[in-house]
Amino acid sequence: MGGAYWGLDNLMRDNASASAGLADNSPFEDEWRRIEEEFQSSGDALRAQAALTGRTDRIVREAYDASIAPVLKQGVMFVAVGAWGRGTLFPYSPVDLLVMTEGEAARPLLRSPLDACVRTLWDARLRLAHTVKTAGECLEFHEQELELAVSLLEARFVAGDEAAYARFASKWPAFVDRHGGKLSQYLARVAKARHAKYQNTVLLSEPDVLETPGGLRDAYLARRLDGLTGRKSEAAGMAEAVSFLSAVRYFLHYRAGADKNGVSSEAQAALAGARFEAGGVTSAEWMRKYFRHARVVHEEARSALEAVEKSEAPVLGSLREFRSRLSNSEFSVTRDRVQLRHVRQPVEDPAVVFRLLEFIGRNGAAAAPEAEASLRGAEEQFAAYCAGAKQLWPMVESVLRLPHTRLALRTLHNSGLIAGLIPEWKRIEGLVAPESGHRYAMDEHTLQAVERVLELRGETDGGRQRFAQLLAEVDSPAALLYALLLHEVGTASEAIARVGEEEERSTVAFLVENRNLMAEAMSGRDLDDPATAVQIAAKVGTIEHLRQLTLLTYGCIAAVSPEAMNAWRMEQLWRTYEVAQRELTRELETDRIQSLPGNAPPMEAAFVTGFPTRYLRAHTPAEIEAHLRLYEESRPTGVAVELERIDGGYKLTIIARDRPALFASFAGALSGFGFDILKAEAFANAKRVILDTFIFADPQRTLDVNPTEAERLLDLIRRVAMGKTEGQRLLRGRGVAEGKKRAIEPQVRFDSDACETATLVEIEAEDRPGLLFNLATVFTSSACNIDVVLIDTKGRKAIDVFYVAHGGQKLTPGLQATLKERLLEVC
Repeated sequence: MGGAYWGLDNLMRDNASASAGLADNSPFEDEWRRIEEEFQSSGDALRAQAALTGRTDRIVREAYDASIAPVLKQGVMFVAVGAWGRGTLFPYSPVDLLVMTEGEAARPLLRSPLDACVRTLWDARLRLAHTVKTAGECLEFHEQELELAVSLLEARFVAGDEAAYARFASKWPAFVDRHGGKLSQYLARVAKARHAKYQNTVLLSEPDVLETPGGLRDAYLARRLDGLTGRKSEAAGMAEAVSFLSAVRYFLHYRAGADKNGVSSEAQAALAGARFEAGGVTSAEWMRKYFRHARVVHEEARSALEAVEKSEAPVLGSLREFRSRLSNSEFSVTRDRVQLRHVRQPVEDPAVVFRLLEFIGRNGAAAAPEAEASLRGAEEQFAAYCAGAKQLWPMVESVLRLPHTRLALRTLHNSGLIAGLIPEWKRIEGLVAPESGHRYAMDEHTLQAVERVLELRGETDGGRQRFAQLLAEVDSPAALLYALLLHEVGTASEAIARVGEEEERSTVAFLVENRNLMAEAMSGRDLDDPATAVQIAAKVGTIEHLRQLTLLTYGCIAAVSPEAMNAWRMEQLWRTYEVAQRELTRELETDRIQSLPGNAPPMEAAFVTGFPTRYLRAHTPAEIEAHLRLYEESRPTGVAVELERIDGGYKLTIIARDRPALFASFAGALSGFGFDILKAEAFANAKRVILDTFIFADPQRTLDVNPTEAERLLDLIRRVAMGKTEGQRLLRGRGVAEGKKRAIEPQVRFDSDACETATLVEIEAEDRPGLLFNLATVFTSSACNIDVVLIDTKGRKAIDVFYVAHGGQKLTPGLQATLKERLLEVC
């Protein structure tokens, strides 16, 4: 394949070969220059295409008349196919010529004159891709030659035996009737593969005006498929979009002097300043204009592809029938696409948007193009609804927790409604930042970052599996995903204010503010330098924040381009996480609160002095104030207990004077009630007053069904705290379940370098009732003192951290070996 024209100033040189077949080349040279000048002035690509196509037709006819006609009067036809056939030639685009003979007899006679004709056309600087076929061959269907059949959909007679071509053309509709379905499916298959190559997005930082989604090939695809399926296009702005994209390609061809269709950052600047761009615009403004038109074309191509699916075989339809059963009074599901039953509904009731997102996110059926088009009329109503909704965050959080969140967010973005939820989103819509090195515009980059993190769910690849485990351990995945949606918008105070809970709101704000921390550390700091770990840990504050920030960084890097998250970067990011995680875990014991500012109340100073510094980072001022009230309440008896209902379970807070095996006894008491302990913290201050917190689930709904059981639980905890009852007695008869194969192999790790006075013990195991009690009992029965505890449960996996000492010293190697054996046994 070549270009329709090879040069400008060197056109039609005066040599024997150049003038052999054409009577006079200078008119064609003048016409070429006139077409370019008119385009550069007006930017009217469609007029230029008509002129260029007509010029090419005349050159070819003259060459035919000079070379073929004197030898063969009948039975030979020159047929324009491809871009030339449909009249969409560009200055250097391919010229596809089908040389058709009515039968085999003409072929031997055609060889010599055709060679002369082709040389003439090449000398005229037409870069020709020609093929010779009989009319009969063109009417035969071959799976291996589908491109030939597709090219004939836009065939146009140019020169030769017009009567013979008419005979062929009369038979062509019957061929299309018989094989149009297979041609449609072939075109759809090729188009989907092309779209997938570019991640199915229009929003590329440096798109290809021909090949990428929303490019001219999508426009030609829609035209071909419409002819085959009978679909009637109703797309507003399609003609304007095709005209714009055609002008872009014309400009790029003239600028490069070749068939170059990439809209590079340099080309964007040149296009923004082109003469036909009245007044000129910035590159960023021009790219937003490009994306606006490309979206129209891509949506038209998507609708045309949907029409092909409608005509697919009934067998495939039956395979999808199960999804249609998901339909309800508001939404119908057909061919895996969700339709709105009432297209005016989003305007009349904006709340339906969230119901649609939840429907999509739960069931995994994407919105149909028509449904997204209906949503586009509701931008103002949806923005007003989000601004005034009192319970907005629960709806957002619900969507972000669903198994198909990606499809829901794509619907919100494709329909133009995402700025209604996140007002700051408008800053990054269609924004190309060449200095960032991102393959995508900023809004697409943001969605890709969310999707790369969501893809970690269930990941089994060795390198990524570690990050998948982190995601499983995150307390608030919705806050993480929401922060990812905001990480490129800059100051996002309005969007952050829409997060309902104070803890999650502060998490989102922290992640957005520190979005570059891990990336800068992994690429610009010495990870072997202890100071690096200290600085990251000081900034991050808690292990939960570290997990979330690591995953946010993973998503941001992976979204730069498909190749960005390579093995080296993945390993560097994981190393950064590990050094910070070790430092934060070490700080649990080593970094203690020594004093508070002089204006702090004496009671507060007495209470928190000696706690790990993590206490101040991990608890909100409101939580600390509640602990102080509980501390004051404990002073008469030495014990105070509080039980509160929280999302997903209960939270038990205990303040008491420390005593041997106390933490294990509390765990035993809770397990004795049949509760599942999900998280726990155990701290002791300088006066040996303990603050233990347990978050637990109530799978048997004991406290819901029998409210009086709550007071019985609190009374039991008070008696355990005062040494009047042993919590482990309640676990008698509750043996460890046997006969089930472990899904998680237990691991026990000791680190005596983490702290000067105690040994850090990390345990990972499959969770079960009574596990925490059993682990704590191993330590206390070996005369070990548990100083700090941090317990977390993610799904079936328990992650427990203990700081343990024996006789005021670190654990000896011999004692570590004994404890490890016993701990693995109870796991």
